Amino acid sequence: MIESCSKKRMVIAIAFLIGLSVFVLIVESELAPNDTRPHTHTTTHPNVSRQEMCWVREEIQILEECQPCTDIEMNSGSPAVCGIARYREKVKCSKTGEVFRKCDRVVWLDERHFWTFEAVVSAIGLVAGLATMARQKILDHRVVQRIQRQVAAGV
Repeated sequence: MIESCSKKRMVIAIAFLIGLSVFVLIVESELAPNDTRPHTHTTTHPNVSRQEMCWVREEIQILEECQPCTDIEMNSGSPAVCGIARYREKVKCSKTGEVFRKCDRVVWLDERHFWTFEAVVSAIGLVAGLATMARQKILDHRVVQRIQRQVAAGV
């Protein structure tokens, strides 16, 4: 099918696909949440005390980056944020001290998922490329054999 397309049609199709990709990236960047936004989970929860919400009204220092809560922490509810969220971040409030707050995402986990995805896609691409090369060799060999039979037959 692709062999029947002219060079002009191929260039137009590639330009269209590039334009569509750029459009999707622009729309996605506009619709994606902003990472610099403040934490939206400021509502109190029955398991979280007012003291543990100190990060809303006090200066904070982040001691540990966002980490996923373990199964034990989620089941026991200790720290309290693990009872209501999947991720926790350890912060030090200026007056209250060290507390945990829930966070939206784990950066290193997102990066690991991205690189895993890239590795899988690269492996699939490599296998597809090798399969294409093998198929092309088979087709070229068949063409050569057909030409050899025609020459041998004296056509």
